[in-house]
Amino acid sequence: MSWIKTVPEDQADGLLAEIYDQSSAKFGQVINLVKIQSLSPETMSLGKQLYAHLMSKPGGLSRLQRVLIATVVSKVNGCYY
Repeated sequence: MSWIKTVPEDQADGLLAEIYDQSSAKFGQVINLVKIQSLSPETMSLGKQLYAHLMSKPGGLSRLQRVLIATVVSKVNGCYY
């Protein structure tokens, strides 16, 4: 079984604490996708900004179409996130 070192919720501060709070507010918990990036909250924040930009900017595709494409690509790649 593989493992990834993470910052526990009760030890998060600064930007990471904000990100954990956002995850809890949106999903009812800090999801694993957030926890596995906890050692680099600045990079995680930039990744979230990029994702938001890619999913919301004009370009001929609706948000639903973009989500469906991302879902298919994840499935093909064997990724459950």
